[in-house]
Amino acid sequence: MSGATARDEGVPAGALSAALNTFAEAAGAVLATPSECREAMLGALGRCWEELRPVGRHLRPYAHDPAGVYDRFETARASLERLLWAADRAGTAAPGPVGAGPAGTVDASPAALADARPPHDGAGSGAMPVPAPDADTDPGAAPDQAAGAGAGGADGPERESGGAPGTAAGTGPAHPATAGSGGGVAPAARSTPPADPLAGFGAALAALEGKLLAEQIGYLPRTPVSATVRPPAGSAERIAATWQRLHMALLRLPAHLREEWRVQALETAGAAGLAVTAEDASDPDVIVPGLPQGLRAAERIPLVVEAPRSAAKGVREEIHLRLGTSPHTLMDLPSTDPRPMWAVRAEQALRLVELDPELHVAVLVEDQPSSLASEEARLGYRLRLDSLLESAGSSQADDWPADSRLAAAHELDMVLGGLVHKRPAATDSWWWQWRTGVSEVLAPLAESAGYRLVPKAVSRWTMYDIDAYTVKNSVPGQSGEPLVQWVLWTPLQRKGGSAGNERKGRIVMRPQPQYGRQASP
Repeated sequence: MSGATARDEGVPAGALSAALNTFAEAAGAVLATPSECREAMLGALGRCWEELRPVGRHLRPYAHDPAGVYDRFETARASLERLLWAADRAGTAAPGPVGAGPAGTVDASPAALADARPPHDGAGSGAMPVPAPDADTDPGAAPDQAAGAGAGGADGPERESGGAPGTAAGTGPAHPATAGSGGGVAPAARSTPPADPLAGFGAALAALEGKLLAEQIGYLPRTPVSATVRPPAGSAERIAATWQRLHMALLRLPAHLREEWRVQALETAGAAGLAVTAEDASDPDVIVPGLPQGLRAAERIPLVVEAPRSAAKGVREEIHLRLGTSPHTLMDLPSTDPRPMWAVRAEQALRLVELDPELHVAVLVEDQPSSLASEEARLGYRLRLDSLLESAGSSQADDWPADSRLAAAHELDMVLGGLVHKRPAATDSWWWQWRTGVSEVLAPLAESAGYRLVPKAVSRWTMYDIDAYTVKNSVPGQSGEPLVQWVLWTPLQRKGGSAGNERKGRIVMRPQPQYGRQASP
């Protein structure tokens, strides 16, 4: 918002207003008609509101914006919230066009939607409007319940006055029109769908996610949701999606913060009567606890793999095919063979890519890490991983020379362990431990080829270490953060101080304007 002016790249403010009015008029027409376009429009507006929601006057970088600009921003955000509320309310009235009144007319104009507000309390006290449903909570359920107290619900003023639920006091029950009863007059009232029992939990979970993103913005910067990702339809699906997103975000936090927020999530579920099992709550391998009533199965990804050959029996068949192994022959492999561990970590990597759409990866050393949110990007990652698994597997099965085996394994490490977020996770997070586990697979192969993992902790690295152990096109990270912020490709070191290093790695580092050749942001 800072730097806002009356012009946008030379476009007069009046022209911007006219364009916005045209958009509002067209959008109102789309929202007035049940259609796939309506659903796409609602999804896009919901994501827009999600992006605006965490902005606060007291937060950086908004604290220095002019007061008038922020006031108008709040007005725009509140108007969008009211529009979403009205559109979701209209979407619960079925059958008939969105916004249809008693006579079947449609009123979903921009003005009508913008002016639609959640009802105040019955005493006219001017209570704050009920917040719009979160993009990942059940649309309409919470507003319906709130409206029931002051806008003619089953226990509202109408019932006290003797009227039937849903009708004006003293008018008597409404009767649906029948064929030939009045020139096609639409029903005077429609039945209200039953309240969703999961709506309260969905709203509480969405509020917890919003609080997490607002308070931990240093670790979890807001990332726009891909336009190709459509929100789940049913409330149960929305809850499962929010629960998954929340716990995947926690994996990026420092260990103590992850535990604090994990406890809050478990308490939120328990308060809704959906308590997580004690086993899931205490198992360190469970990254997403399961929810009862079939809402969400638990996700287990062990950081420590005690028995790789046994664990590798459960990986997908194509991984075995690429590595030249099979579930039936794993136990015949020597304990020093890295292929079972590669199989386990590859299975984990593919699952993590499916669970976390905010992941990025660079499949070539000269590439900038790019998003894996789209199916096309995930397919490209999987194909590159398949190719490198096959090469590394062949190096073991065909007994290549030690330096060639290390070269194949090191190339695999860059893609298998190169998963990273736009802002890298904390260096004491779950993700950091997982990345370290992938790097450790290289240790015995490096030893046999005259190399070793760099023993010096990256938190203590200097520019000398970066020159010695990494390629020149490191990825610029965050200013003001530690010098080395993430390991994209495991750096190795010559044993015994030998000259020359053909097994350098790649890192995310604090921007150094005068340093070497870095990948562009």
